[in-house]
Amino acid sequence: MEYKFLVASQELERRQLQQKLEAKNEELQRLSTIATIDFLTQLANRRRFEEYLHIEWRRMTRSQQPLSLILVDVDFFKSYNDTYGHPMGDRCLIKIARAIKDVVQRPADLVARYGGEEFAVILSNTDILGAAHIAEKICFAVRKLAISHENSQISSYVTVSTGLATVIPTFNSSFQKIIVAADRALYQAKAAGRDRVCFQEQTENLEVKRIATLAKLFLSDKLFIREELWLSIQKSQQIREQNQQLIKQIQLGMQKNGQIMQKRRQIMQKI
Repeated sequence: MEYKFLVASQELERRQLQQKLEAKNEELQRLSTIATIDFLTQLANRRRFEEYLHIEWRRMTRSQQPLSLILVDVDFFKSYNDTYGHPMGDRCLIKIARAIKDVVQRPADLVARYGGEEFAVILSNTDILGAAHIAEKICFAVRKLAISHENSQISSYVTVSTGLATVIPTFNSSFQKIIVAADRALYQAKAAGRDRVCFQEQTENLEVKRIATLAKLFLSDKLFIREELWLSIQKSQQIREQNQQLIKQIQLGMQKNGQIMQKRRQIMQKI
């Protein structure tokens, strides 16, 4: 009888300890989630952004695929806060966060609040053309919200400026490289009049890197190296020409978009 009581008591104690352990694990999971989420917008926060960018940088380094980053800044947001108050400013940021999230649909991509009125979008395995398309869709989605901004210097509604960069990461390089490039592009978008997309492509010439590797492996075979070098030069020229054509297409698209926006503003002013 005493033995059965002891066994039952131990089983009860084991279950209680198990429940406490599960509760602790759930609490740790909750705290871990809170630590990576921005309270206001419910997007990933700056900490999670840097963690994920580091992971994707390493992954794209191994696969030698392009990684794109879009930085989004709300135009004249300080003026918006001064005009409508901080509670309205918070609501504005929440709406913009949702609009960006609706545009960026792929599970592997990340939307984060970068800080203040800035957002960031990480696009893995995405070239500059694909990233520019997403950036344009983000600008359009924010305009479509039609959030009034009477003290904006460029529109009657809230708009955003976006800067994007595309990089094929190399070994022993830092993900800070793409942040600097995207930030520089964002500065260009603001300087050019805001409410637009600017980009910088930092794609490395992979053919040159390939021939450097081959040189180490086949140093003794000079003829082989000479042939491979010639092929690499031809491929590099083709890649350069393709990139130039691609950039021209994007620039033409952006010019057309600017013309459409200018006509739209003229129509709005007449109304």
